[in-house]
Amino acid sequence: MDRKGWIVVIACVILMGLNWHYMQENQKALAEAKGKSEARQAVDAAAKPAGAAVTAPAPGTPAPQPSTPEVPEEKHALKAGSVTFELTSKGGGIARAVLAGTDQVTLNENAPEPVGALRREPAGLDTISYKLTAKSDKSATFEGMSAEGIVVTKTYTLTEGKESDAHLIDLTITLKNTGAAQHRSEEYYLYAGASSALKHDDARYEGFFWNDAGDADFHQADYFAKGWFSDAKAEFRQSFGALRYAGVMGRFYTHIVTRVAAKDAPGKFWSARRTLARPIDAAHAGKADIEDHAYDAALGLPAVDLAPGASLSEAYQIYLGPKEYDRLSKIGRQRSFAMFYGWFKPISIFMSWVMRWMHDITGSWGMAVILLTIFVRTLIWPIHAKSTYTMKRMGLLGPMMKELQEKYKDNPQQQQMEVMKLYREYGVNPLGGCLPLFLQIPIFFGLYRVLEYAAELRGQSFLWVKDMAAADTVTQFMGFDINPLPLIMGVTMIAQMKLTPQPASADKTQQRIMMLMPFFFLFICYNFAAALALYWSTQNVFSIAQTWVMKLYMPEPKLEKVAQKPVAKGPPPQNPFFNPMGHKDKKKGPKPPRLGG
Repeated sequence: MDRKGWIVVIACVILMGLNWHYMQENQKALAEAKGKSEARQAVDAAAKPAGAAVTAPAPGTPAPQPSTPEVPEEKHALKAGSVTFELTSKGGGIARAVLAGTDQVTLNENAPEPVGALRREPAGLDTISYKLTAKSDKSATFEGMSAEGIVVTKTYTLTEGKESDAHLIDLTITLKNTGAAQHRSEEYYLYAGASSALKHDDARYEGFFWNDAGDADFHQADYFAKGWFSDAKAEFRQSFGALRYAGVMGRFYTHIVTRVAAKDAPGKFWSARRTLARPIDAAHAGKADIEDHAYDAALGLPAVDLAPGASLSEAYQIYLGPKEYDRLSKIGRQRSFAMFYGWFKPISIFMSWVMRWMHDITGSWGMAVILLTIFVRTLIWPIHAKSTYTMKRMGLLGPMMKELQEKYKDNPQQQQMEVMKLYREYGVNPLGGCLPLFLQIPIFFGLYRVLEYAAELRGQSFLWVKDMAAADTVTQFMGFDINPLPLIMGVTMIAQMKLTPQPASADKTQQRIMMLMPFFFLFICYNFAAALALYWSTQNVFSIAQTWVMKLYMPEPKLEKVAQKPVAKGPPPQNPFFNPMGHKDKKKGPKPPRLGG
């Protein structure tokens, strides 16, 4: 290995060591903070006598509201397809959204109040007592009055029409000033609910997002993590000039609250993270070093300015469902932007469309992934064939290149010039073998994003795979999960490398590194979703078959010199910039006398 290689390896080891160190520091800090909090609560509870006065709230927490008579909770359910919206009068909103079918998920389960709660402070609670004033199979209306004399009416209605969806529900909020004074405020917030991971390993996908005049952006769980040179953030607050929608999301499901209006309006957005009292995975119960979180969000209403007796209404749509590009694009209002595929978004969108089309044909998501892989590999077949042919020709140049390396081992510059001359003489493009790799990078990352976030694959079985969105574990051996698809992927990668011609410039160290690559990828991808392992395994098998077909039908390359174009003799072509008008040379002759001697 040369000096540059050792520098890269040492740098990687140092970075990994620093990352491990700071991870340990973060875990210690979290454990200490949690222990101090629990100890403080225990001390306060023991020291506080019965009937003691309530202390003032900490800064940033909502002020206690005047005590009101306890109003019995009223519930009503609206059902659309496989979705059941469970509404409650406590907060006047959607307490939970129960998704049946293949989803089997309950959204907003770890929230302090329902989606649609109206807050006066984003981190506070809706303190209005609501009553269920009207209900039917398709709608429900809640009404309550604030301490300021503002009557709040919320009407939830199942969507109908072209852009409707079972996971989408309309919300109309009406504020009426029954007081005797003008009421103006920019501090009304609509609670978007809370998102929490379905399992601990998916916690990194949790986050929040917003759309400002068509510019959608997001932050994931690492936003609240402690950085190397910064403390952990407590919350996110920002004002936008045209807030169209906002919400929270996980790996497969999302809450999107969209303002429906003819014109955009400024709005504020807030999000924060809470630690759950119980771990998501039952196996993590009692482990102090493992914490799970819920992510809350609230978006501000446009400024409210009501004269006595005046009222205003705002219309919203609430989406509680899976992150499916096809579904979100059909309900419009730029909600498909919330998929956040990344740099290769156009490729991901195209791959998502092709995969869904394959599913419509076969009726199986597993077959759809296989056919999508074959489709992609077939598209790049000509380039792959050209690359293989070029690499074989470079392999034939190997002995000549080694002679040049020995001959000019003390003169690297001359050696490089002679190697390039050798390439020119035999018409070999040294970059020809790398082109498919560069072409596959955007395709791989685009397809990776599709398979990583495809809610369509969750809960779908294929062969021995029970869930295409999770690892295909079939059993355990001495506490180790046995995942067949990644093992198949590793074996097929080794077979593929055996059949792929190696570059002529590859030395023994590079060849050893290439041989270790399958084991490296197997280690990284062992617990990947079954859909990703299926894609990679199918790709390897297809490549092996492709190499076999090319051996049968493609003639082996011959090493022949390319006829060089003769160098034209004569004066070099004149630069047009020095003769812009194209004038001919002036004729020689006697020059006129210069005046003045």
